[in-house]
Amino acid sequence: MRAIDRLYKKDKTIMRSVHIDDDLYQRIQYLSKNVFDASVSKIINVCIENSLLKSTDIAYYKKPENTDSIYRSILIRKSFYDELIKMKNKTGISFSRLINGCIKDFLNEYQKEL
Repeated sequence: MRAIDRLYKKDKTIMRSVHIDDDLYQRIQYLSKNVFDASVSKIINVCIENSLLKSTDIAYYKKPENTDSIYRSILIRKSFYDELIKMKNKTGISFSRLINGCIKDFLNEYQKEL
């Protein structure tokens, strides 16, 4: 991968409040503060791109028992937001569950690489 390939082109962002499973949010927050030079929203956008937009097989990620959800506002790239809405309409999976599934997939891949 070339260095320039790591940069995103300018795109509008949409602020959206979503329910994110607390354990997933804490892990993303840890990565933002300690590992990557990126905000929580930017990492979540990478999660979306990594798992949802490159996959044709979308699975429902059920909220684990005894896990709290927190309501957070995140900035989502408009192009990703539009794709998420299409997936939501196609599958019937809620927007928040799609986001949680993307985060979970990304974190699983990241954990395997360690």
